[in-house]
Amino acid sequence: MWSDVQETAPSAAWAELPENGWGALMGWAAGEENLRRRRTSDAGRTVTGYIERAGEREPFVEPFSSADRDIIDDEIDAFLRDADLPPRPRGYVWMIRIPDGHASPGAFLADVDAVINRTANGTVDPKQLRPIFAQVFRDIYATGN
Repeated sequence: MWSDVQETAPSAAWAELPENGWGALMGWAAGEENLRRRRTSDAGRTVTGYIERAGEREPFVEPFSSADRDIIDDEIDAFLRDADLPPRPRGYVWMIRIPDGHASPGAFLADVDAVINRTANGTVDPKQLRPIFAQVFRDIYATGN
């Protein structure tokens, strides 16, 4: 399914998915007709954090590296594998269609998260989450909200 997803430019009709396994599972559950992708680059991205030494925090900012990208993509692939799904092609931002009636992409994703979390009732195993995500997205796109 992943390779068949159409490419598109960013628009208000599409919500960018989180860059993690949860977001990837959302994309799979939304289905090819409700999923889009666009090529992306990590150029200009940074990593921020801190190092603690002798009780003192030293903040740092460094360029986002290819190793950072590999860690993120490997974790997403592992989550999908645990859900018995194939990995996504790398090098893309993934977006799902926002049904009418949502104030913003962030509000739509927050609404989806709330429904999934309520329905999952504490379940964290990707294989058990897969049918929950699928049902939630079937309901969302069937009713349009």
